[in-house]
Amino acid sequence: MNRKNLTLIAIAGTSVLISGCAMLGLGGKPDPRWADYKNWQKLNATPITGDHTGFLGGLHEGAEGVREVYINDTGYAVANGSAPYDYPVGTVVAKEQYKNLAALEDGKSPGLTIMVKVSDDAENAANNWIWSAGYGRSAGENSFCSSCHTIAASSDYVFSNAETLAEFR
Repeated sequence: MNRKNLTLIAIAGTSVLISGCAMLGLGGKPDPRWADYKNWQKLNATPITGDHTGFLGGLHEGAEGVREVYINDTGYAVANGSAPYDYPVGTVVAKEQYKNLAALEDGKSPGLTIMVKVSDDAENAANNWIWSAGYGRSAGENSFCSSCHTIAASSDYVFSNAETLAEFR
């Protein structure tokens, strides 16, 4: 075999391996805590665009992206109330992210990030939450997510609530 064929075989093999790993992480069964998130209350009446947090940067598809935020019944009343926002254990927030409005309107599959409140007594309050970067992925501690969400410490580490989403209601 010549070098070109070996390179093509290596690329194809790597693609299959990466696809298989991605399917294990993204294609698995969703955690029961968020499996039916599409049936929850949506916190925004219109798609969220721009950067309502002031800290988004390139995360969650950035300021050019479009987001839809869902919350389970456990946290809904708090998110729609007024400050101070103190979410009960069991609150789950699911955020869909799309590259643009056309992707949402065309029914493209979104990126999904999830946060779950698992405790009220962690020494570091950011550790009261765990995070998942996909529908079929598991949730766990994530220093990257929690370090960014510390900016929203005054609202229990959640950026999306009645006050911050007022312009999207």
